[in-house]
Amino acid sequence: MEIRPLDQLTKIINDALNGTAKLHKSFKTFFVTTSILFLSMTKRKNFTQMALFSDCSESRFRQNFQKKFDWVRYNLAFCREKLRHRIAIAIDPSYIPKSGKHTPGTGYFWSGCESAAKWGLEILGIALVDADDRDAVHLRAVQTVDIVSKGRPPKYLAGMDNPNSLLAWYLKVIASQKDALLEVCKTIVADAYFSKKPFVDGLIDLGFNIISRFRSDVRLRYLYDGPKTGKRGRPKVYGDRVDIRNLDMNVFVSEDITSDDKLVTLYSSVVWSVGLKRKVKVVIVDCLEPGKKTQERKVFFSTETSMSAKDIMDIYRSRFQIEYLYRDAKQFTGLTHCQSRKRESPDFAFNMSLSSINVARFFPGAAACIFLSLM
Repeated sequence: MEIRPLDQLTKIINDALNGTAKLHKSFKTFFVTTSILFLSMTKRKNFTQMALFSDCSESRFRQNFQKKFDWVRYNLAFCREKLRHRIAIAIDPSYIPKSGKHTPGTGYFWSGCESAAKWGLEILGIALVDADDRDAVHLRAVQTVDIVSKGRPPKYLAGMDNPNSLLAWYLKVIASQKDALLEVCKTIVADAYFSKKPFVDGLIDLGFNIISRFRSDVRLRYLYDGPKTGKRGRPKVYGDRVDIRNLDMNVFVSEDITSDDKLVTLYSSVVWSVGLKRKVKVVIVDCLEPGKKTQERKVFFSTETSMSAKDIMDIYRSRFQIEYLYRDAKQFTGLTHCQSRKRESPDFAFNMSLSSINVARFFPGAAACIFLSLM
């Protein structure tokens, strides 16, 4: 007996739902229906259009999109095989275009595509990235909102000058998902924007390590490993400043690796970061760009000093896979389509859109098979 693609997909989604908390049968049916709509609909994914293309009423979509759901547990079902690989948790904000002023959370946010601050919404995406397969699995997306917290800030925000800043909000999002994320991986990878002392200290206080990149003008110092003077006072901790253009090869270790069929040399060592005020494992790489007169050296780091240089480099490079999740969700599964003014509804819509990408990758050709079976 031939199994229809639609039945296969329904089984995949139901199996993933079994890993979450106990759900009502009606919500499971609604969830499966909505997932299939996000994969098969070619029109805008709003409540009116979804009601037209399904047996559910518009009010059912509006009501269920306001419910809370454990997206991390659900999406972990699509990355069980990756847990044996070199993995990390990638975080990255993404700009969502939005006109109007009445949707909760609208404001000016940085758009990487436009290289400017644009009016709209923003989400912080959390994904599991695989350095071996060069792939990413969406776990959770949280909308950036202007909620002012009062009272004493938590311990992980102790280093923040403003506990209501954007960087503090990102830390709060990670803290809200801490227990589920720590069960998967303790390494977080993020771009250079997050390589600031208050954020790094907050992550370490939550129990995570971080892999990121320093600015090109970073201040680093060699660790002092010489003889003790025997004089009074604090022993010498670090020595001269690190000149990334002229490294001390008695301290740094060079390693040649093959990356994209090119031979790349990594220079690594444990040094003292003046900005972070802690020891870090740095990996310095020559980033050759044809046509430029001066070539740039980039400095990557990990707060886990025992990590190998190759792992730091490979995991940081895999961070960009989260961008492909955003790209596919914006193009195919309606990441920018939600029109609700309820604060809870966009959160459900963003995560449904990105989680549908997980389903499509787990079941190749899902959207095409569904579309053909529904014709």
